[in-house]
Amino acid sequence: MIVFAGTAATLSTCLTACRSASTLTPQEAEGKHFYEVRCAHCHEDNDLALKKVPPDLRHVFAHQTLPSGAPATDAEVQRVVLAGKGMMPAFASRFTGEQMAALLAYLHGLS
Repeated sequence: MIVFAGTAATLSTCLTACRSASTLTPQEAEGKHFYEVRCAHCHEDNDLALKKVPPDLRHVFAHQTLPSGAPATDAEVQRVVLAGKGMMPAFASRFTGEQMAALLAYLHGLS
């Protein structure tokens, strides 16, 4: 019985995780990829050991303003990503328009 209960809990967790992952649209899935390879290492993991930890982007559109006080709009987030701000480097040469739209779609889905 104990083995069965543990297996059921594991199966339930897997099914929930699988269901969550499958709810992403193709555009959001692409945006998730860009977030993971270009954003998360600073904004989530801080693996560069930055003294000033960058803001968490997972809820960037849940508020009316960005941590800087600027409006939390697609245009402003895109501007900051492409132009950089403060310690954040510019990513203008690293995102096409389609890739930026995918990143924004993914970030909207997290908020």
